Amino acid sequence: MKTHFDCLSCIMRQTVDAARFVSEDLQLQEKIIRRVLYDMVTYDFNQSPPYMSQIIHQHVRDLSGIADPYKRVKKQFTRLGLEKYDELKELIKTSEDAFTTALKISIAGNIIDFGVFAEISEEQLDQTIKECLQASLPADTVNSLKKDIARAEKILFLGDNAGETVFDRLLLEQMPVEKICYVVKGSPIVNDATREDAEEAGLTQLVKVIDNGSNAQGTILSLCKAEFVDTLHQADLVIAKGQAHYETMSDMQLNRIYYLLQAKCTVITEDIGCQLGEMVILKR
Repeated sequence: MKTHFDCLSCIMRQTVDAARFVSEDLQLQEKIIRRVLYDMVTYDFNQSPPYMSQIIHQHVRDLSGIADPYKRVKKQFTRLGLEKYDELKELIKTSEDAFTTALKISIAGNIIDFGVFAEISEEQLDQTIKECLQASLPADTVNSLKKDIARAEKILFLGDNAGETVFDRLLLEQMPVEKICYVVKGSPIVNDATREDAEEAGLTQLVKVIDNGSNAQGTILSLCKAEFVDTLHQADLVIAKGQAHYETMSDMQLNRIYYLLQAKCTVITEDIGCQLGEMVILKR
């Protein structure tokens, strides 16, 4: 998916949010914002939006000297997810359709996105979980996913944010874990999960966890290590969490891919054909 002109306001909003998040120093904030503005002059609109996001957050890290600016909120939301884990697991266990309930909870966890939101509260997370559990998913797509999971020998699950990892864990527990490889980022970018975050969520005790070698949101193949790219193309089934994976992968030719996400911007809603805030499961 290419960068739309409408993405520019989001890119600048993300820049300002990140600059303010990393420091209260107005001079540092200005340096970050000016550097991003300079890069936007020559930005290639044929690239996906996460390509520019990677540039933004590289500047944030370089100019602030902080390697993982969002580490605190990553740990905070992982702890919060773990606090809710037992209650949600019991809810899944007692539901009429455990897989679909776990699927909804996993998608609800995609609200934990500091690339989109400057602040996220526990109340906002709880409300999102409630709304997702009450909403419906297209039964034909859910059933198709179930069948593809049963048929697949190699399942690649592309994770998104720290904390969301706990909600993914609840879904993974409804799947044949021996077939699954869970993918995280190679190094920090916003609040996307790295291996350390996956470990804290309990994922490394459940499934094989690898990193893609990249510090970009989504999956930009040119920035990923060759070993991961080979693994991606060898997978029978890919499950990709979050908008950034849709933005970076929707033009790829893969065997089977399902996108699970919360629709958080109008560019995405128009491209997919859904409503803002809608819970999305999409097969491509």
